[in-house]
Amino acid sequence: MKFHLKKKVKRWFLLGNKIHFTLYLIIIFITIIILVIQGSLLTFFIVSGIIPDLLLIMVVCLAFLWSEKRAIMVGIIAGFIQDVLFGPAIGFFCLAKMIAALLAGLASHEIYRDQIIGPMLTVFFVTFVHEIIIFYLTGFFWGNTFTFYVALEKLFLPKAIYHFVLTMLFYPLFYRAEQKKFFYPSFK
Repeated sequence: MKFHLKKKVKRWFLLGNKIHFTLYLIIIFITIIILVIQGSLLTFFIVSGIIPDLLLIMVVCLAFLWSEKRAIMVGIIAGFIQDVLFGPAIGFFCLAKMIAALLAGLASHEIYRDQIIGPMLTVFFVTFVHEIIIFYLTGFFWGNTFTFYVALEKLFLPKAIYHFVLTMLFYPLFYRAEQKKFFYPSFK
């Protein structure tokens, strides 16, 4: 009797892993596509020397739609890939995106997900947290050439506004993909 119970639990556990593994493969694929777009096409849309972080918008939107545990994994995966491809060192973007995903995941419990203003405001405020973490980490290891207040005025605030506007375009796409079960393919 105990043997049959363990066998059922083991099958369920493997099925759960297969679904999660596929979900994370989809996230890795989307992350790479977004980083390619961000590194190539978005250089033509620089406003005041600021390139938007589409990956941060993706992480926050998905964190807003999912639980904070899954959001943390998405933040770690996306941040690690960004660190490997564009980061000054391994771990800077990973830590910042993980914390951003955690905050967005926690905020999603208190804000209605069907209205777009909630994710827009979450992206706006989480952008400050993300940029402050990156600012202090780079300052700690290499030193910053400008003060925090200059960075707040010239970098953080315009980037947060840019992300706020871009969330109007991206959140409905992620919301619809979540509703259509795009991230959860069936294995029949």
